[in-house]
Amino acid sequence: MRLKRLLLASSALALFAGAGTAQADGLYISVFGGANWAEDSSASFFTRDETDDATGYNWSTDADTGFVIGGVVGTHLDKWVQGLRVELEASYRRNDVGGVWNASDFDTGPTVDFTTGGTIDANLSTFAVMANVWYEHDMGWKVRPYVGGGVGWGRTKFDGALLTTTTFDTTFDRENDGFAWQLGVGFNYEAAPGVDVGLGYRYFNGPDINEPFGIDPFFGGKQFFGKVENDNHSVMVNLTIDVN
Repeated sequence: MRLKRLLLASSALALFAGAGTAQADGLYISVFGGANWAEDSSASFFTRDETDDATGYNWSTDADTGFVIGGVVGTHLDKWVQGLRVELEASYRRNDVGGVWNASDFDTGPTVDFTTGGTIDANLSTFAVMANVWYEHDMGWKVRPYVGGGVGWGRTKFDGALLTTTTFDTTFDRENDGFAWQLGVGFNYEAAPGVDVGLGYRYFNGPDINEPFGIDPFFGGKQFFGKVENDNHSVMVNLTIDVN
């Protein structure tokens, strides 16, 4: 896993360094921020132990509107393809997550012997480093639309609590890291020579969380399982400044 992360980071840095060497007079920096919508998730699990005691789990999440912020260092590659640019991006996304869960104990037969459940109170966040490629179409106007995407590495964190109507709440704090990718469209507007403001949309897919979240005191300390898919839709504004 560590080797995979190093290879991804090295590839991104090599791409950006090579592009910068090709056209060092096209460097720019950019900052961005906006709203982030994480897609809802749901999962069902069924477990059975050595005594034929079975437990069924159901889990669904409902994410509130969150935010995304980040920064970019990039370069134009007009000497290769007019309107082509590459960049190295760092971003952070965060959403409050609610939802519901329930668990049913079946023991040795089909009859439900005991059921418990409650709500979810959690946070979902992702830090990512991406190598992006964008194509920006110059129509001779101050407004220039663009399209593109990127690949890289992300670390996802999901932490919070499973709440019940009793005092047996259970907390969790889970992380996962790995491959991330995104696609995007938008436009930039030349507000002044060397200064652009823009509006863009990103679909971002980061590492999922898929592991036990908590311990259930009602069913002999069994672990709750659930899955949170890391699919995001972001709308952001950006400020871009040419540095040479």
